[in-house]
Amino acid sequence: MSSVTELPTSTSMPQLPAALENQDAKLEEVGQLGVSQEGASPEAFFGNGYRYRHDWGNFNGQHILNLNWGIITPNSLVFVAIGEGAPGGGKFIGSARYTLHNVAPGNGVVSIWVNIEWGSPIRLYVDYFVFNP
Repeated sequence: MSSVTELPTSTSMPQLPAALENQDAKLEEVGQLGVSQEGASPEAFFGNGYRYRHDWGNFNGQHILNLNWGIITPNSLVFVAIGEGAPGGGKFIGSARYTLHNVAPGNGVVSIWVNIEWGSPIRLYVDYFVFNP
């Protein structure tokens, strides 16, 4: 599920994100770190680490992106890597500059603020590494 909310323009803070995007994690693509990927269950999520790559689609400019994922809590340690999406699902270094500004876990969601410096929308892949103490 995806929804977009336009954010108000501010004159006191230059170059704020233009929109807020919400999407759900695809639980069937989540993998537990350090164990076989067969049979990971929601009951086993706490006290473990998980990795997930999300294809956000095409973007340029600044955006706040909210990934809805039930294993996230305000105490989760969430590490994020962003990059330009390559055909076939990988990432590559192209001419566009991708910048990650903030990562903020909450109850069932992790929010990130990204900036993609390119003249038109291009693919954004985000890798999430989540550790629940």
